[in-house]
Amino acid sequence: MPPTAPHGHPNFPRRDVLRHADDPNARTRQLAFDEPESTAKLVEGFSRDSNEEIRHRAASDPRLSPASAVRLLDDPHEHVRYAAALHPRLPARVLVRLLRDADTAQTSARHPALPVPVMEQMLQRIQHPAPAPATPGP
Repeated sequence: MPPTAPHGHPNFPRRDVLRHADDPNARTRQLAFDEPESTAKLVEGFSRDSNEEIRHRAASDPRLSPASAVRLLDDPHEHVRYAAALHPRLPARVLVRLLRDADTAQTSARHPALPVPVMEQMLQRIQHPAPAPATPGP
């Protein structure tokens, strides 16, 4: 099922909007995300769109493949990378890498698939950091 439409108006048409998927206007192209008949293939294609807002919507869409979510972690736009880092199908090995990187750890700690035991370990390490190794004297 497609995600909730960002426009949110209950009377906004959601049928017969796939025809706009190739529209030159990015805002019009985005309508295709909300069509009940839209597919994962459409989302995959939009993940490579030239418009950053289209890629952002694709990065936020649960139909996006894990491989494309990983690819979008290198997008030139921060908000696209942020959405990709929170993608629910992001592979665990990639999430672990993001958690260990100082630049992405804070965002990755918000990931919805992060197991509770991992969150608890993170909290313990914050509350009780490991002692610094002793430095040898001169």
